[in-house]
Amino acid sequence: MTVAIVWCYYKIINYFQYYNMSDKEPTNFEILQAINDYATKNDQRWEQNDKRWENNEGRLSRIESLMVTKDYLDDKLSDLKGDLVIIMRKEDAKLQALIDVLQKRNLISGEEARLILSMQPFPKLHVS
Repeated sequence: MTVAIVWCYYKIINYFQYYNMSDKEPTNFEILQAINDYATKNDQRWEQNDKRWENNEGRLSRIESLMVTKDYLDDKLSDLKGDLVIIMRKEDAKLQALIDVLQKRNLISGEEARLILSMQPFPKLHVS
């Protein structure tokens, strides 16, 4: 016997023990009535589960439509990286201009200027 059939028999026996407290043997009608009640309750449970699954499928579809794809995310991250590099290059140009001004006013030496300009992220190497 399969597990479902054994479980069905178990439920029917419990049903009779609950509703039919006497020691007499159940009639065929009572057995069929118990099976019918059990089947009706089972159908109701399956219908409730179907409704829940339909609701979950709708929610899942909505989530999938709002979710970004890996390609989209990769494109946006590469765009952001490019924008950050451009901003850093502008800052590097400002730093270069500031060092030139400081060097012209003799506030820093040429060696100090070369040391600062040789730092990351965009090092400038001077060949002497």
